[in-house]
Amino acid sequence: MKDVFRKLVLAVGAMAAFAFLPIRAEAQSPYSPMFWSFEGGVGMAIPMGDIADAAEAGPSFSGAASYFLRPRLALRVEGALDMLGTKGAIDPNFQILHVTGGIEYHLSDPMGSTTLAVDFGLGASTLDSDAFLLRNNPSPGRHTVGLVNGSYLSANAGIKAGVNFARHAETGVPMVTLFAAADLRYIMTDATDTAVYGELNGLSGFDSIMEIPFSVGLRVNFP
Repeated sequence: MKDVFRKLVLAVGAMAAFAFLPIRAEAQSPYSPMFWSFEGGVGMAIPMGDIADAAEAGPSFSGAASYFLRPRLALRVEGALDMLGTKGAIDPNFQILHVTGGIEYHLSDPMGSTTLAVDFGLGASTLDSDAFLLRNNPSPGRHTVGLVNGSYLSANAGIKAGVNFARHAETGVPMVTLFAAADLRYIMTDATDTAVYGELNGLSGFDSIMEIPFSVGLRVNFP
């Protein structure tokens, strides 16, 4: 699974290099770049990979800020909270907090009536669960209180499509965007740290977590 993380890192680097290359069409564009954008979204996170056998889909909340360096390119900071359920008999309220930094690149003209953008980021994710009881563990008649808690390296890639409204009078920049988005989140965990959660569901620990959150949200742009 470490190879997957390396490939995501390489993809982020390649996208960053591509985004900074001169683009003739962009250079000839008459519009001014947006300077700041803030967005919030809500949706559903679907667990994938090793954790999919133990966890169930749950609500996802996200927020991000972008600073535009060029009309199509922005630096991006994002935070998200995914609240997964469990397939075990006891629900420990398994939560994952993500914080990433990276780039955002607009594939379509941001000044148009619609928007299409991709983003890539690297950061850290923190796993957190309520304490739960493992009955008859480590032996019959003995019980263990389990807890999952720790922070790990993570990567994120996403795509967003939206509709623009309410243009700024002087610059023509769309002030509001309604969007739908999908992301892929990959977390490098430790099988030893997550073993107790696996045992709750009759599984072994997992050394990675993958999620695909789908969300809708509102974005506000400030020229």
